[in-house]
Amino acid sequence: MTVHAADERPHEPGASSWWWETWHLDAATDDGIGLAVRLSCAPALGVAWWWTHLVLPDLPGPVVVRDHEVPPPRQGLEVRADGLWGELTCETALEHWSYGLEAFGVRLDEPGDALRGEIGERMPVGLDIEWEVEPDANPPHERPAGWPVAGYAQVGSVRGEVLLGRSRFELDAAGCRSHTWGEPRFDAAAQGAWLHTTDLDVSFAMLDDGRVDGYRAPSDAPAQTISVLRGETHRGADRLPVAARYVIDHELEIDVEVLGLAPVPLVGPTGRHSVLTRALCRYDAGVGSSGERRVGNGWASWLDPG
Repeated sequence: MTVHAADERPHEPGASSWWWETWHLDAATDDGIGLAVRLSCAPALGVAWWWTHLVLPDLPGPVVVRDHEVPPPRQGLEVRADGLWGELTCETALEHWSYGLEAFGVRLDEPGDALRGEIGERMPVGLDIEWEVEPDANPPHERPAGWPVAGYAQVGSVRGEVLLGRSRFELDAAGCRSHTWGEPRFDAAAQGAWLHTTDLDVSFAMLDDGRVDGYRAPSDAPAQTISVLRGETHRGADRLPVAARYVIDHELEIDVEVLGLAPVPLVGPTGRHSVLTRALCRYDAGVGSSGERRVGNGWASWLDPG
C-alpha cells in the first residue's frame, strides 16, 4: 500500500467480528520518561479500548489508564466513559496530531500488579500534547503485504503538558505514531521495538514465524530495510523482560535495558489469554560513523501467548 492523507481516517471495517482499528502513540525522553496512548476500535463488537501508560524514573510501577469497555467514538476519535474522556485529532494528515485526556488512573507499586487486577493508588491523569513531524522529513513506514494487520508508523516529536495527581510537567520527547487495521493475533508470539538516537532511527517488528518488518535509518545515509533479525530476551519477576539484545542484518548490534514496564493482559477471540508487555527502553547501538556512541530511548513490546 501507499500511505495517503485519507488513510489517517477510520477505514471500512472488515467482515470479521475481530477486526480492529488502532491509533497508537509512544513518546520517550532522554531522561527516562515514557508515555504511551492507544485507542482501538472494534465496530462489529461495538466496543473501544483506551490505554494510557506513563513510566517515570522515580516510580517503581507504571501509571495506568485502561478501559476495555469504552463506547465507540460517535464523532471523530473522541471517546467518553465513566471517569474517562479522550480525544485524538488529526490536525494535518501525516504531519500533526493532538491528544487530549482527562481521566482517573492508578499508580501501580510494581509492573506485575498490572497482571493482578491493576490495584493501586487512584489519581487524576491528563494530557494536552502534540505529535509533529516536519513535512517530508520522516515519511510513514508501511506494513508489508501479508502482514497480519495493515498500517503504517511514523517518527516525529511530542510536546505538551502532562497532569499526574496534583503535579504537572512539560513533555519534550521523541515519538512514534502508528495506525493499523485488520485482525490482530493474540495467539502467537511477537515482538517489536523502535529507538531514536542522535544519528540513528530503528524500527522493527518480528513474528513467531520469522518474518521481519522494519528499517534502520542512519542520519548520514538513506533508510535501509531490515532483512535479518536475531533477538535474545532476558526476563525477571513475573517473566517480564528486563533486558534484550538484537543483531540486525548480521552487523548492527543493539543492547536493550528496560527502564520501565507496562504489561497489559489480553483475551483473544477464542478466549485464550496472553500478555502484551510494553517497555520503555534504553538502547545502545554501538559507535556510529561520527565516532560517538549511539545511545537513546524508545519503546519495545513483547506479545506472549498464555
